[in-house]
Amino acid sequence: MRGSWAAAGVVLVLTGVCHAAEPTQVDVKEAKEDGTDGIRVVPKYFQPSSGNGPGSLGFSYAVRKAIATPDAQQDISPTAYRLYKLDFKADGNVAFNRDVNPADFLKTGLELNALYQHSTPVLIGAPGSGCVPTDPATAAACREEAKRSTSGDSTTLLSGLIASYETNRKFDKKNWTYGAHLTPLYRPAPDSPLNRLNPLDWPFRLLRPLFHHPLGAAASPDAFPKFRIAVERVKPKDDQDRAAILGSADDYNRGNVEVVFTTPVAFIKNQQVKFDFGWRYFREIHPDARIRAAGLDRSRYTASTLRLDSGWQLTYASGRLPLDRANEKAWELGYRIQFE
Repeated sequence: MRGSWAAAGVVLVLTGVCHAAEPTQVDVKEAKEDGTDGIRVVPKYFQPSSGNGPGSLGFSYAVRKAIATPDAQQDISPTAYRLYKLDFKADGNVAFNRDVNPADFLKTGLELNALYQHSTPVLIGAPGSGCVPTDPATAAACREEAKRSTSGDSTTLLSGLIASYETNRKFDKKNWTYGAHLTPLYRPAPDSPLNRLNPLDWPFRLLRPLFHHPLGAAASPDAFPKFRIAVERVKPKDDQDRAAILGSADDYNRGNVEVVFTTPVAFIKNQQVKFDFGWRYFREIHPDARIRAAGLDRSRYTASTLRLDSGWQLTYASGRLPLDRANEKAWELGYRIQFE
């Protein structure tokens, strides 16, 4: 997903000095909503999951670029801060045979975001732990102690104004949109009940030891789901389906919910295998009864991906997104190429 935003992450920075009888605080100091700026292109092959229809070549792309950010030298608290920035984003999934593409939806836009983060420190270097943060020889013991910490969670709220241009591959249906979004991100402490009991990660915790992943059966904090909620005003342009039903393509309001999560699965031939899941749901707010009867008031899309560090990925996708009429199901085999 990956959708309109890739899976969000939190970077842990280990700092501090160990005292003889006191644990050292390890602060969570930085959060990134969407990973590194750059361009990701995935050439791929689409194969319908049912029927005897032909497959298709195609590609997906994701562009992330910070246009304006605050001065990097500003004074930022190590545990809570606000950040304002202007981001350019573009996402799309293109099949040369559009009939096999569940995500025939290209979205390009700007986001003016405000970010707030609050975190608690991880405590390491407790008596008897074998960890001395200032001694490199005990680094392994410090890492193991950090994994067992019940503190060190991080909460991030990303909110802002959004404006975008939406179209399909043939550019015969278009929307202009503007609105606002809220993206709450939570990364639980390594050994907290929320992390250990996360039901989304349990199937993969059972698989990791079988495939020799270094994390083993331990819970992955990165597997905690991330959410994005948006409300947009949609101005249709050249939307023949809505115009045919209503007589004209009037503006309307639309809600959008996205859920994503990522977790490690295996370690095979020196390559990590990860599982990505994304679910997107769009629904018109107070639609006309004729739009509801035609099934144009809502759409949903689900994608599940297994990907290797080398770039290969296999995705099963189903559903449809706005501007499409038919639900599709397809397998997608692709290779990720990242440009910074």
